[in-house]
Amino acid sequence: MKQLTLANVLKLITIVMLCGIFIAACTPPATQTETVVESDTQTAASEPEESSESAVEDSEAATDSEPAESEENVAEESETAVESEPAESEESDSAMATNSRLVVGVPFLEDILDAQQAFSGGPMTTEQIGQSLLRIDVETGELLPDLAESWEFSEDGKTMTFVLPEGAVYSNGDPLNAQAVADAMFRNKEVSPYASDFEALIDVNVIDDTTLALIFSNPPAAFLTVLNSTFGGPWNVAAAQAAGNEAFAINPIASGPFMVAEFTPGSDLLLVRNDNYQTNLPLVENQGPPHLAELLVRMIPEGLTLVGELEAGNIDMAINIPVSSVDRLRDNPEITVFETPQTGVTNLAMNFNHPAFSNLLVRQAIAKAINRNELIKVVEGASPMYTFITPGMVAYSAETESYGQGLHPHDFEAAQALLTEAGWIDGDGDGVVEKDGTPFSVEILVGANNVAQQQVSQVLQNQLKTVGIDLQIAQLDDNAVHEAMVAGDYDMGFDSYGWPDPDILSLVFAAPFWNFPKYENPELVDAMTAARYLLDTTERTAAYAEIQQTLLDDVVEIPLWQGVRYTAVRNNVEGPVFNGFPIFLNDTVVKEP
Repeated sequence: MKQLTLANVLKLITIVMLCGIFIAACTPPATQTETVVESDTQTAASEPEESSESAVEDSEAATDSEPAESEENVAEESETAVESEPAESEESDSAMATNSRLVVGVPFLEDILDAQQAFSGGPMTTEQIGQSLLRIDVETGELLPDLAESWEFSEDGKTMTFVLPEGAVYSNGDPLNAQAVADAMFRNKEVSPYASDFEALIDVNVIDDTTLALIFSNPPAAFLTVLNSTFGGPWNVAAAQAAGNEAFAINPIASGPFMVAEFTPGSDLLLVRNDNYQTNLPLVENQGPPHLAELLVRMIPEGLTLVGELEAGNIDMAINIPVSSVDRLRDNPEITVFETPQTGVTNLAMNFNHPAFSNLLVRQAIAKAINRNELIKVVEGASPMYTFITPGMVAYSAETESYGQGLHPHDFEAAQALLTEAGWIDGDGDGVVEKDGTPFSVEILVGANNVAQQQVSQVLQNQLKTVGIDLQIAQLDDNAVHEAMVAGDYDMGFDSYGWPDPDILSLVFAAPFWNFPKYENPELVDAMTAARYLLDTTERTAAYAEIQQTLLDDVVEIPLWQGVRYTAVRNNVEGPVFNGFPIFLNDTVVKEP
């Protein structure tokens, strides 16, 4: 068997990760950069992960040096050791002056904490309760162990064999052996809304208590990203069967660093340390249970309130802070702001069942009426996007991006001409085009807690007004927006996704619980399914170039921007490790202010 570091596989996963369902490198300021870089550097030869070779070298170095020491040197070392003891004691006392609870504010909390049943997860929910078999280093693209100790690919790429640590258990003490992982894989195929990710998994061979082989019908190119997330990790099937899926959804059992203590959907979430936790992740120094005893996740939907709670010291960390507050927090000497580019795009979706949007000419006109450079001025850190795969995703193509940019450049006159060709004309001079006596007046749904969408929708409103389209803005609860778009009960809306593998497009544009435009193209579905199994990077990139060209030609959705997730942390919080979407709290402590 070949190691998974085969050239094709490594090329496949050189990604910068997800969204939300959603991963990327962070660029923290100096103080926190030191923490992140140090952690990444230490992982290569950190003490918990010390290899046998390193241990031998250290031992040999000590042995070589001892004969050369004089008695005087020994005496000096003894005195130094005695003198250093009080300092160690002081450091120990200082380390003890910490708060064992981390309080994190988030604008949204998922109602389902069991990643196998969830539509979306979060860095403070599923990522803390669950655990993946492996991870991907967002800076290098390298596969890293998490729960698994090692893995191998077969020559044909259709079998992936994992070795698990001996004695691993779930948070409730149930065995987390090869059979438990196999059971979890099969449960995912049964209950997950993303079961299509597991279509190629045809069998799991339990070799012994710590070894299992995943057997695929095709090389699982897209599956590596699934294994990188808690969506593809083990969740306790026996506990789920005993409790029932409904109860397990809000009080799941897994093997992550924390476990659920208190949770009612719609309210705050209290997690407590999982004393059975262990990891092989080299990104962290502490590979056992976290230092924190508790993790309190507070849902604070209003952005300014979220920021105010952080500034007042009532919370220690705020995730997804509004862009309008970023500069203010950066100027606060007690707070550090981290930014994480998203591996995904925010698109403008149009309901194909609407009489106006069923016409390709109208969709083309809207695409040409939009000026992305104006849009991103209200979304700090955002970059304009003209296609559906970002530079941090697998199979990104600069040529395809250029194709999208050239296909529908901002062109006011061309947009008006297309509307006229489609029969929309301003006959009464009121500034709004009509067709058959009906004015072109449509509504865009915007999440009440999504400041970026609110601001962008206002810019869109003005841009579409210049071509005679009356765009009304309707703010609803975020969940209500999602439900309406899934049901097709909307005119226009925003469609955002975050995932490092382009296989996400098969859900965005074909899954019954997504596909907001209600677009139907069986040939495209077949093409996306075939692309899922291409291990060769060049072939896969070419396949997704064709897929994106079809989506762009049909104006299924209009790509707008690639965003940034901002996380603000008080400076008395030490040790969080950012690896794109996940935030590892293994080494985190909260010093008393």
